[in-house]
Amino acid sequence: MNILFVGRHHGKARVFSPGRNALFAAGASLALLMAGAGWGGYQLAIHSGAAGGTEKSHMVERWQQRLNDARSELARIEAKAENEISVLTRRVGELQARALRVDALGQNLMASAELSGEEFDFESRPAMGGPESEGAGENQTTGALERQISALEKRLSSREKQLTLLDRLIANRELKSQREVDGRPVTWGWTSSPYGYRTDPFSGRRAWHTGVDIAGREGGDVISVGAGIVTKARKKGGYGYIVEIDHGDGYQTRYAHAKKLLVEKGDVVEKGQKIAAMGSTGRSTGPHVHFEVVKDGTRKNPTDFM
Repeated sequence: MNILFVGRHHGKARVFSPGRNALFAAGASLALLMAGAGWGGYQLAIHSGAAGGTEKSHMVERWQQRLNDARSELARIEAKAENEISVLTRRVGELQARALRVDALGQNLMASAELSGEEFDFESRPAMGGPESEGAGENQTTGALERQISALEKRLSSREKQLTLLDRLIANRELKSQREVDGRPVTWGWTSSPYGYRTDPFSGRRAWHTGVDIAGREGGDVISVGAGIVTKARKKGGYGYIVEIDHGDGYQTRYAHAKKLLVEKGDVVEKGQKIAAMGSTGRSTGPHVHFEVVKDGTRKNPTDFM
């Protein structure tokens, strides 16, 4: 085999005749070069594919993580919603129980105060109203519970106002009843001398008696016929030991001839409270209480209050 080389200048040609070994070496070198190029391309393709696969794998992992996070958030929201509903349900139950207790208390107070149900009706729903809300609709579950809670709170508020007024009314009635002058000034005894003209037991002459005498046993209970403040508790001439009580509204009562005084000036006494022990001190013929009622400075007939 001859190889012809043509020179770049003068067009001269040279002939080269390689031997068998030279040709074999050249072919082997070319084959190795081509094999190396193929292997390099193969490795490059593998590395490129591996890099792309890794990137895709990372992207899938990121989306999977986001999906897991979304599921976790959804589960948290659902758990929170269920917990809120449970809390609201418990609140509804508690408010309903409170409302029932308040209504029962109101009914008992009305019965004890002997009131009609016209002004304090604890069985009907409280009156309320107003224009329909123009806001957006609420979620049916939580919205319904919140509306129940709101209705119960309004009901309780209404009932509490009624109970406050009822309690005040009863308190006023009790205060009026306590302050009202009426009843007998003893727990046991009988009228021994009436109010008005009588024969004086000491002089035998006709004289005006300013109170009512109620006889009884010595040491018997003398009680107040009304709530008030003690304005006098001492010995006073013919009255002997006397207790005087101011009941307000211009009313005063006096309890004379006591053996022993059980209250002092300035004491606040209740209706029916024991204030003295019956005796015969002062101008007296025996154990009794001389009872007087004074209105705006004028003595009244105690029998009208007994």
